[in-house]
Amino acid sequence: MTTSTTTEIGCSIQCTNEKNTSVFTCNGCSQEFCIEQQLNNLILEHGQLKESDESYHYPSTRVIDEWEHESIAKIHQIADDIRRELKSNSEKHKNQFSKQWEELSEEFKKIHNSNVCLEIDFRQLSNKLNKLKSYLAAPPTIRFRNNILISKPNICTMPDDIFEMFAGDLEIKDNGQVVEHGSTIGHAVVRGSGEYSSGKHRFQFKIESYNMNKWIFFGIISHKVTMRSNTWAIPSCYGWGGQDSTILNLAMHAGLNGYSCDFELNDTIELILDCDHQLIRLTNLRTKRTHMMNINLLKCPFPWHFLLNIFYPNDQVRILYTDSQEI
Repeated sequence: MTTSTTTEIGCSIQCTNEKNTSVFTCNGCSQEFCIEQQLNNLILEHGQLKESDESYHYPSTRVIDEWEHESIAKIHQIADDIRRELKSNSEKHKNQFSKQWEELSEEFKKIHNSNVCLEIDFRQLSNKLNKLKSYLAAPPTIRFRNNILISKPNICTMPDDIFEMFAGDLEIKDNGQVVEHGSTIGHAVVRGSGEYSSGKHRFQFKIESYNMNKWIFFGIISHKVTMRSNTWAIPSCYGWGGQDSTILNLAMHAGLNGYSCDFELNDTIELILDCDHQLIRLTNLRTKRTHMMNINLLKCPFPWHFLLNIFYPNDQVRILYTDSQEI
C-alpha cells in the first residue's frame, strides 16, 4: 500500500499570504512568487504617484509672459528701424531719379537746339530714357512671408548698361534689365547697349532661370560686326559658356586653359572688360573662381559690347549692376 504525501509550495519571499494562493514560478530563477504581494506593491506606488502630483510645481506662465513682452519690444524696435531706413532709401531713390532726369532733360534741350540728331545720339538718349523707366519701376520695397520679414528696404541702383540688340529666340524685359529665351531650343545672343573702348567696366548678372543642361555664355563682341545667333560664328566673339566651353577665334573649345563651368541657378556672374589691358575676366561670385582671357584687337576691335548666349527654353538672366572706371 502506497502512502502519498503532498508538499505545500510556499512563496519564496515569504509573504503574509496565508492562503498561499496564486503562486507562480519565475522562468528566470525558477522561484515561486505570489501575485497578491506584487499587486499590493503596485497599489502602493499608485497612491504615492498621486501624492507626488499634488506636491509637483508646474511651470509658471510668467516665463511665457516675459517672452511675450520681450518679443513685442524687439518687434517694435525692428519696425522703427525699418521705417527710418525705408524713409532714407526712398529719399535717396527720389533724389537719384531727379538728378538723372535733369541731366537727360539738358541733353534733350541741347540736341533740340542744335537741330541735329545723329543716329548714335538717338540711340543713347533712348537707352538713358529706358534706364530711367527701369529705375522708377523699382522703388525700395519690403517683403514679408507668413508675417515674417524676409527682405529689408534697399535702394535700387540704376545699371549703366542694359540689354539692347539680339538675334534668335529671345525677349528683352523689364526695360532692358532682363533677357529670357523663348520656347524653342537653340542658340540666341543679346548684347548690351554700352560701347567700351577705354577704362575698366564691371557687369554683374544673375541667373534667374536655368535649364538642367546648363548653357549660358558670358563674353564680348565688337560693335563692328553683325549679330548672329551662333556665337562661334562671330569673328570677334570671346568668352566663356556652359559645359566647359570657351569661345574665341571662330571656334568652341572644351576646357581651354583649364576652364570648367560652375554656373548654377541663382549664381551671380561678374564680367569685367579691361579695355586698357585688352583683356576680359569672368568670376562666379558664389565659388570665387576667376578666369581671364586676352583679346586680340585685330579680331575684336574696339568698341566692345558685353554679349550673352542663351540656348535652352525659358532660361533667364538679369543685369544686377554695372560700373565703369574711365581713365
